[in-house]
Amino acid sequence: MNRKLYVLIAVLVLASMVLSACAPATATSTASSPATAITTASSPATPQPQQPATTEAPSGTAIPTSSPSNQQVKNPDTLIEATINGPESLDPAWEYDTASYDADIQVYEGLVLAKKDSTTDFVPLLATQWQISSDGKSYTFDIRKNVKFQQGQDFTPEDVAYSFWRGMIQDRAGGPQWILLQPFFGLDVQSFQDDVVTKQFNGDFAAACEAVKQAVTYDNNAGTVTMNLKQPYGPMLQILAGSWAEIISKPWAIQQGAWDGNCADAEKYHDPSAEQDPLFKVMNGTGPYMLKNWVPEQEMDLVRNPNYWNTSPLWDGGPSGQAKNQNLIIKVIPEWGTRFATFKTGDADINYVPEQFESQIDPLVKNTCDASGKCTVSNAQGSLTAWKGLPSVQETVIYMTEKVDTTGGAPAGLGSGQLDGNGIPADFFSDINIRKAFNYCFDWNTYIDQVYNGEAIQAYGPLIKGELGYDPNQAHYSFDLTKCADSFKASTLKSADGKSVWDTGFYLQYIYNTGNDQRKTAGDILAADLQKVNPKFHLQVVGEPFALELKDQVAGRLPIFMLGWLEDYHDPNDWVGPMLSSGGTYAASQFFPADLQKQMDTLIVQGVTATDPQQRASIYSQLQNLSYQNALDIYVVQPQVRVYMQDWVKGYYYNPIYGNTIYYEYSLSK
Repeated sequence: MNRKLYVLIAVLVLASMVLSACAPATATSTASSPATAITTASSPATPQPQQPATTEAPSGTAIPTSSPSNQQVKNPDTLIEATINGPESLDPAWEYDTASYDADIQVYEGLVLAKKDSTTDFVPLLATQWQISSDGKSYTFDIRKNVKFQQGQDFTPEDVAYSFWRGMIQDRAGGPQWILLQPFFGLDVQSFQDDVVTKQFNGDFAAACEAVKQAVTYDNNAGTVTMNLKQPYGPMLQILAGSWAEIISKPWAIQQGAWDGNCADAEKYHDPSAEQDPLFKVMNGTGPYMLKNWVPEQEMDLVRNPNYWNTSPLWDGGPSGQAKNQNLIIKVIPEWGTRFATFKTGDADINYVPEQFESQIDPLVKNTCDASGKCTVSNAQGSLTAWKGLPSVQETVIYMTEKVDTTGGAPAGLGSGQLDGNGIPADFFSDINIRKAFNYCFDWNTYIDQVYNGEAIQAYGPLIKGELGYDPNQAHYSFDLTKCADSFKASTLKSADGKSVWDTGFYLQYIYNTGNDQRKTAGDILAADLQKVNPKFHLQVVGEPFALELKDQVAGRLPIFMLGWLEDYHDPNDWVGPMLSSGGTYAASQFFPADLQKQMDTLIVQGVTATDPQQRASIYSQLQNLSYQNALDIYVVQPQVRVYMQDWVKGYYYNPIYGNTIYYEYSLSK
């Protein structure tokens, strides 16, 4: 299950749950005895939505509202993280969910790492430096020497190339490899089999495999790896900091039963099931921790790598040397009452706290910190640190379809299908005045206060705060019922007998995924304010099962609906693509005007292929402004998130690239 859908299903589907996207690429290894993965006798866990139970405490248990100050550090040589779900897979080429990445980054490393809390600066990790060709299509990395994998193998440039080859060849269904395939094989590539093997190599899998090897070449003698892109790709360093770009040992992988690198038989290693993936349950990385034991959906135990290569900080004040903690334990405790008790007694150092339970935790907080790292004492008798106001990497949007697909009959969301007071025509939202009116009729402040307790910011367009090209002074819509009424009156839509939308009124359905009270509330607020403007305006808020809503959305049969987006990698291309591109996840079925769509598609290609950050920022700013000028959708909120940990935990920093549920444990100490 990909990281995006994991959040859509397991988090945003529920009113109070927030998870983030990615985390720093770091890893662990040791030159001593091989790490042993101990799993349950059952097959690997099937990806399913995970969510904390809503029980506030075990029956009959009173939860104290205070905690003794100056708690003695418990388990001083062990860092314990309590969370709601465990990894799906331990294979970096397979995993596409936050829990797996939280585990992988402790054991595996990539070529580069985001520099502390920066979203634009990267430091060398398994590379020592890199050069980008003048045309932006070639990246050459000098590979770090004298590094060993945890099971003793030497780290080589060939391991780097093989890791990328294997990932793209494997390209399991629903996995992350499209993120690498696009820079190497084309901006529209989504699948190795369909878009590379079939379309580019006429079904010749071996030939496509050879092309993969030409895309990433290595020279062991020179100590280099070269990546040859099909086109310049602005987000390249961003994606190289992701889990899909972590490096494994080629000889070790082959020993486990993985592909040996021979293109003649590569096809049989494509799109394996979980049971067929030989690296699904084992790990062998190069970083500060190594795997000791894994019991799926219960616990993962990692131990310090005594031979970790990093002897100097990657940035000023950054970690170096062996990990400060001998042991790192990730405990899966889905039930809130148990997880809270573990946290309060100090038996967990870091705890995932859903929004609805923050009020129980807050009285225990001693220090409150913001995203910049500035902290203030909120309760001298407390024992915890709370990081608040952290910008998430997700956004919720109310989408408006400009020409609803009525093939096979008008969908229920259109009512009568006519502008007669009992429905709307399929092209209702093709009128910009209608779209502007719906924007002016949405009350962002009420929504943010009711749903997020004030801890969210209004979204100004497809770009969220923190992305290249985002402008805090961007023109945007505000709640204004007078402008809402004026926009409706300016509409040129007419009924069959020549009446205006203001005179006839309308009926249509707003669709949200059943069970997501956040999105239901947004619809209720919008419906109420439309009624205030004109009692003839009827917006019915209707819940659909998530799978059905997605099916109807893809088919273009929903006139207005609410869904969210969680980024795959921290770059504006991962936002304007789905929301504005003709092939985008949402835009493809909204049917924007042809001339506008062509303009946006051109800018999107220019943005992703430009390598100069200032040029890219300018392009994405244009796209953000076009979305406003054309009132394409109601861009609702970018939530803010919190992180809670014991006050004795030091070294934490927040980087939106990696989100709030994934931790670079190497930087933490007790």
